[in-house]
Amino acid sequence: MQKASSLRNRIGKEKLYKYLDDEEEKIKSYKPIPLRHFIYFLLLIVIVFILVIIVEKRLPKGLSIDEEKDHPNKFIAERAHIILRELTSVGPRIAGSYENEVLAVNYLINQTKKILREAHDNHVIELDVQKTSGDFNLEFLDGMTNVYRDMQNVIVKVGSRIKSPYSLLINCHFDTVINSPGASDDGAGCAVMMEILRVITKSDKILRHNIIFLFNGGEENFMPASHGFITQHKWAKEIRAFINLEACGAGGREILFQAGPYHPWIMETYSEEVPYPFASSLAQEIFQSGVIPGDTDYRIFRDFGNLSGLDFAWSSNGYVYHTEFDSLEQIPLGSLQRTGDNILALAVGMAQGHQLSNVEEYKAGNLVFFDFLGAFVVRWSMEVADLINILSVIISVYSLYANSKTMEASDYLTKKNYVKKLFGCVGSVLWSWVSALLGCLAVALLLNSIGPTMSWYANPVWIFFLYVIPTYTACMLTIYLHASYFNKDLILSPWTLFQLYFDSYQLLWTVLLALGVMAGIRSSFIPLMWVIAATVENLVKTQLYKKWRDSKWLLLHIGVMGLPFVQGFYLTLSALYLFIPIMGRAGSASYAEYLIAIMASLQFCVLLCFAVPIILLVQKMKKIFSLLMGVILLSIAVLLLTPLGFPYSGNPNWLAPQRFMILHSQRIYRGISGSVENNTSGFWIVDMDINSPHSVDRYVPEMRNAVSVNQDCRDYLYCGLPYLVPVLNMLGKTHWIPTTSAPKTTPIVMKYNRENITSGQRLHLEIQGANHVGIMISPVPGVELKTWSFNSKHPLAGPKWNGRETYFIYYAHGLTPKPLNFSLDMKVPSDHKGYIMDFAVSTHNLFGEGRKSESLKKFVSQFPRWTTVTSWTATYESWLL
Repeated sequence: MQKASSLRNRIGKEKLYKYLDDEEEKIKSYKPIPLRHFIYFLLLIVIVFILVIIVEKRLPKGLSIDEEKDHPNKFIAERAHIILRELTSVGPRIAGSYENEVLAVNYLINQTKKILREAHDNHVIELDVQKTSGDFNLEFLDGMTNVYRDMQNVIVKVGSRIKSPYSLLINCHFDTVINSPGASDDGAGCAVMMEILRVITKSDKILRHNIIFLFNGGEENFMPASHGFITQHKWAKEIRAFINLEACGAGGREILFQAGPYHPWIMETYSEEVPYPFASSLAQEIFQSGVIPGDTDYRIFRDFGNLSGLDFAWSSNGYVYHTEFDSLEQIPLGSLQRTGDNILALAVGMAQGHQLSNVEEYKAGNLVFFDFLGAFVVRWSMEVADLINILSVIISVYSLYANSKTMEASDYLTKKNYVKKLFGCVGSVLWSWVSALLGCLAVALLLNSIGPTMSWYANPVWIFFLYVIPTYTACMLTIYLHASYFNKDLILSPWTLFQLYFDSYQLLWTVLLALGVMAGIRSSFIPLMWVIAATVENLVKTQLYKKWRDSKWLLLHIGVMGLPFVQGFYLTLSALYLFIPIMGRAGSASYAEYLIAIMASLQFCVLLCFAVPIILLVQKMKKIFSLLMGVILLSIAVLLLTPLGFPYSGNPNWLAPQRFMILHSQRIYRGISGSVENNTSGFWIVDMDINSPHSVDRYVPEMRNAVSVNQDCRDYLYCGLPYLVPVLNMLGKTHWIPTTSAPKTTPIVMKYNRENITSGQRLHLEIQGANHVGIMISPVPGVELKTWSFNSKHPLAGPKWNGRETYFIYYAHGLTPKPLNFSLDMKVPSDHKGYIMDFAVSTHNLFGEGRKSESLKKFVSQFPRWTTVTSWTATYESWLL
């Protein structure tokens, strides 16, 4: 491999092409595939890409109210659409606002009562409105303690005369983030649930078990309402499983991305009942790894209710997620119909099943699951998965052994020589992946240095030209050079040469599958697909085409390996749909261009593995490489020299806006005496992507004055800035623009007194501000926060600040203002002098008249139409206690 690398370094482009020309002249008569056939093959791949995209976007027809008489007991999308329109007409529904606590709650109650008036007598129905208070530790983002007061839930319990003591829970949330109508997140989920409630209660079908519909009013506050329900409500103890409806996009298909833990019967019910499956345990492993900046009520029901269930979310069109554009217009009737049909069938199937009567009996086993092109679900327990994977590994190794025997008989290649060459080919395949990755990173570096970054954000097709084609080109060129230099003795036997490299891919997948079994990775079904396909191809070929020397074998190869290729692209497409919009809100430190380059390169190294060795069978290779290199260079030139690479779009038909989060902030720093030592005001620019904040300098001249807050992050707790929640690790790179005017925010009132205790001091504190408050604590070196008066007795620490522990408390309340009272027990050395902690409070005006100052309105009004700005006023005040 080192020799090949040095040779590649020595020969330039012209020498390489001359070498390829010489090789063409020497061996072209031995290459069985004409150039035009290879072009057809590439076109076939592109056609498959297009067809899978079409299949992925397919939605059922949304039923109208006029069609209801022809579809009795069916979900009617138009009814859900009407409910969604009326709910979103309220406007943004931030927890604590009048819109959320009064208007939305009253609408849901009235809508429920209207449905219940038409309910069948076979159902026993109860309606309850809960106000709940509490607190809990949440290991999410940097970690926080969530304290809440008077969060509201609207709850409907549907049972029957059977009076089952067991229930299924279905959950949505009706609150929204600031500035967003929340049509998809999660108004649509609540509209779907309301229509399901109507269909179930109007039917004369008697339920075996109860169904509880939870419309919760505080998910966007990091899930306090669901916590209050599952830990305190009178019906919580009878729940045995749950279904959670969420969104990180708008429209499209809802994906089942979390299932369990354990209880494989839930997944079996899903696969047997739903008409339009879309599920993947790969998505679950990705989500639970923390790479996606989000969480759902699934965590609360699982961790605090000790329940198993299913988590669904719309993931397409994530550009409008948590923005002003998350409106009714983004939700097609087909999406509502699809989700409604699926959840209705699933809910009835689970409620009518016998498993809810004794869930512990069906608890054992974890789940591997994925759907095949949305047609059906493949699912099995981890034990079955391990058995299938191990058998596949054994049979795969046997097929490779059979190939070695065939080569010994047909090509006079001894088993020893076959093994030696096979491992050499494995090395070349690994090096081809490294070469492809380095090539894509080089393109990303070029774009980051001199060109437009994130061109693929509004136009994902750029990924194909910038990263997919270079990946395929690098892989093919590396394999071809390795074959030419290290397998010269087989250069006149291209079919044998191809078989060696194909076997090397199979061996790699087999090793990865074996490692997946040992690590207990549920997404090992991905290498399993490739291993099974390659093994089947080799076994069939050994039996039917012993010399594997004609076009029939090539058709067998394309046909068999095409199955994992199609399924692999289906999974890749879903991942790209999810991750591309996330790059617009993952922070400026996310290095989005490099992340997408790595993601695309690795995914398509895998996806195109069956197509790479075909280059060894093709005539006129120079023209292939010239064509592909020409496409790459032309693409980069178009990107750099034309506006086609602009990364954002304000077109209503294809929204991909750049996000900005701007807080008109006042920062007050107090010294040991309690007197104000510094008082400044300005616009805090929270950079949401790598192009922020200077992408709008031409439109917003003040942005040119934005300065980094890196020094403030070293000097002050949480950078001396009003973080709403602890996200320093994700959104630590921010900017500040000084202003002469301070925002008129709800003032922070902080009262405290000290009490000596055995181990040190107890501080009693009272904090009052706006509806949403952040409290930050950092003991000085030598001092420890041992416990506090919250229910979660053990404080959850966050990221270190100058080597010191930090703690973050997030507090929100309902409509009526309530101060937060709590105490801290500090372990203080007896010889300690001076203050014992840095203490800071941020308060946020997320709604109402105080949300925007006049200067903030003027500042935001300058932003171009291809941006979306989330803004409010806030105050940060710190003390040395």
